Amino acid sequence: MTIFQTSVHAFGANGVDIKFRQLEIFYAVVIAGTITRASQRVGLSQPSISQQLAKLEEQLGAQLIERNRANTVTLTPAGEFWFKHAEDLIRRMQESLREHEQRFRQGASVLRLGITPAHHGTFVMSAAKIAMRENDFAKFEVIYDLNSYALLEQLRMHKINIAVLSAEVLGPEAGNFAVRDLYTDQIALAVPVGVSEEELTYALSPGAEPGRIRRELLRYVEIDNAVPTRRPSDEWYRMNLPAATASFGAPSFNVAASLVAEGLATAHLPISTALNLPHTIRSRLRLHTIPGMSRPIVLAARKHLMTHGAYARVFREIVAYCQTECERQMATLDAPAITVNPIPSEVQ
Repeated sequence: MTIFQTSVHAFGANGVDIKFRQLEIFYAVVIAGTITRASQRVGLSQPSISQQLAKLEEQLGAQLIERNRANTVTLTPAGEFWFKHAEDLIRRMQESLREHEQRFRQGASVLRLGITPAHHGTFVMSAAKIAMRENDFAKFEVIYDLNSYALLEQLRMHKINIAVLSAEVLGPEAGNFAVRDLYTDQIALAVPVGVSEEELTYALSPGAEPGRIRRELLRYVEIDNAVPTRRPSDEWYRMNLPAATASFGAPSFNVAASLVAEGLATAHLPISTALNLPHTIRSRLRLHTIPGMSRPIVLAARKHLMTHGAYARVFREIVAYCQTECERQMATLDAPAITVNPIPSEVQ
């Protein structure tokens, strides 16, 4: 249940009747950027969302958002005002509900951990064990999303308590969260196992003739634009395999790895993803880490959770696990470095 699925109303002196649910929907639309994406987050159809927004604007007597031809939304001055206050009201209601659970519903708290598919497997099992050592949690939930930007959105919307994500997506919002470094995730070039070292070396050599390069090396998987590594990945191919084209698109690194394993193309994969690939996939590709190409991974949570003993302890223990065990596991992976042209610092 989302946090404002209630019948609570706010009545003004002039008879304005505002429902919290309407404010939640408005907030979700602004955060998502489009009504289409917000629909997936709040569990309502697009017509229902439009109807609720229209009712809210009618009650307030002011337009809150404007839609452009790309269907993205921008805030009017009134929208800016109500977005700020909606965010504050949502935060305060969430804190009140959490305090209620702590005081009056013993053992009813739910710990929701947000991760990308790259972090399933032993990490999830370890996090679950850490959470279940705390008596305050009645349930541990793992929430998947395709990339770090989507997880950040879920943190903003209070859909999850804690998230493992790329540090760069936080940007200026980092100060709004409790953030701890987990590890540095090296990026590797994944190639089909049938491609020999000599063939790869030739393809990466300056002046390599496209006609003599294996077809698999002339195709690569382009990761979703929302993934932080997309830009440096594109630049790497432009500089080191200029004859290669983005023949495939994938929403996640796991999908990209499957395409490489089928012998169709190459792709860039984080080492953390490679560690958790099924053997049927991992055994059919080879990895070569790319010097200077990596991403910092952090654990982020709402700051106020750190005042709650159980949340704070789980947060610290997950950090300790990743800083030791995750680093150790990544060090054991067979992924020798390759010598290629460096990526310009302004692109990294």
